[in-house]
Amino acid sequence: MPPVSMKKVDIVSALCVIPICIYVFYESGQWPILPDLGNPAWIPRGVAAILFGAALLLLGKALKGGSLTLPGRLEGADRSRVLWVAVLTGVYLCVIERLGFMTTTAPYLFGFSLVLGERRWVRLILFALVVPVATYLLFDTALNVPLPRGLFR
Repeated sequence: MPPVSMKKVDIVSALCVIPICIYVFYESGQWPILPDLGNPAWIPRGVAAILFGAALLLLGKALKGGSLTLPGRLEGADRSRVLWVAVLTGVYLCVIERLGFMTTTAPYLFGFSLVLGERRWVRLILFALVVPVATYLLFDTALNVPLPRGLFR
């Protein structure tokens, strides 16, 4: 099978992400500034600005012909991995609000890593436990960004 260029995918992805970044940047500017908390818009605006820059870089690289090429279309085990990751992510998004961030993220990351081929159990378990705990401590505790509590309300 001939190599498959990612040029069209890169262009379409960038053109989809850019308006979303502009919308998030604009909309977050409309949020009220509370006297005790400061400006709540700096996190979404920062993420939108960085993502906007990345999308522009991706678009520029694609238009200059610098997109990656795949050796062929996804088939067999590779296609199966992509589909399993999509299913896991869909289920994760459906249950995170009900079950909570910690109770859903650990099994999700464990399954995600397993599907992608990690077979060392110590790494699987450490990754599945350390990443959600670190994320929780950073966002919920340090930055006061509430994460879904689910069963632990």
